[in-house]
Amino acid sequence: MDMQRILAAVIAAILLTTTSCSLLKSTANANSGSANTNTPDNVQPEAASGKVTVDQAIRKVDFKNFTYEPSCAYDENKRITVKNGEYSYEKPADGYTDRFYFKAFEISYGDLNGDNSEEAVVLTECNTGGTGNFTEGFIYTLKDRKPVLFTKIPGGDRAEGGLRTARVDNGQLIVESNDPGETGGACCPEFILTTHYDVSTGKLKQVGKVDRRGIFPTERVKFDKGSTGTTIRIKIPANEGHRYIVGARGGQTLDVSVNTDKASVRLLEDAQTTDVTNGFSATLPKDGNYTIEVSNYDDKPLDVVLNIKIR
Repeated sequence: MDMQRILAAVIAAILLTTTSCSLLKSTANANSGSANTNTPDNVQPEAASGKVTVDQAIRKVDFKNFTYEPSCAYDENKRITVKNGEYSYEKPADGYTDRFYFKAFEISYGDLNGDNSEEAVVLTECNTGGTGNFTEGFIYTLKDRKPVLFTKIPGGDRAEGGLRTARVDNGQLIVESNDPGETGGACCPEFILTTHYDVSTGKLKQVGKVDRRGIFPTERVKFDKGSTGTTIRIKIPANEGHRYIVGARGGQTLDVSVNTDKASVRLLEDAQTTDVTNGFSATLPKDGNYTIEVSNYDDKPLDVVLNIKIR
């Protein structure tokens, strides 16, 4: 009898322990589920970091179908609504046609004021009927879940300060713009300027020095021994280019051509030049270096075969 009582007591203790553990595990699971349910949709914990990701709610705003107030508009504070990123009109005026074109060509996102919510950076270009294409940037933040203008990025006309791209990196705004250099004109930038800004106060404050680099990669061309020419194969990204430097003597003729009409070639230095199929022939005025520029104006990368000959 004593042995039976002891055995019964042991079994009862085991059953009690198992039930208690099950109840504790169920309670923990229930609490865990409740915590997950209460986590906001727009702020999710990062794995093992103890931090939260940035609120990306502003990405729901359709800036390709949005109303802007660009500086290029004729009337002060004129509001322009783009559809699929564009707005344009043509209408008769006194002896001419009044034209206007506006486009939002790039949108990027990032937290610029440290509030753990993203801002939207929208780059635009505007043409008022002439040759000028004027760029401008708009930075928007959310207030009461609605987009409001935070600040603007001043731009310029094509080579003269025209905006190329903008992005947010580690809380700073990084802007690339055009620079005509000492020899370039409004049509043709010679350099790209990269500027870092602190925008936390709603105003652009430059951080550090401006980086300046050539508009296109440049390399010197060397002919094989005994040769007067060479063929170069290169893949040029969309809307980009490449430059090649060759040394020659005054009075020589430089013949340059490419294998496609989708790429353009030009000589940057002054010379008597004659156009040929997909290229040019130039009589060189003096000894020195001459720069050949190959450009791809297509919206797709282009495989180019460049032929260079000096005679």
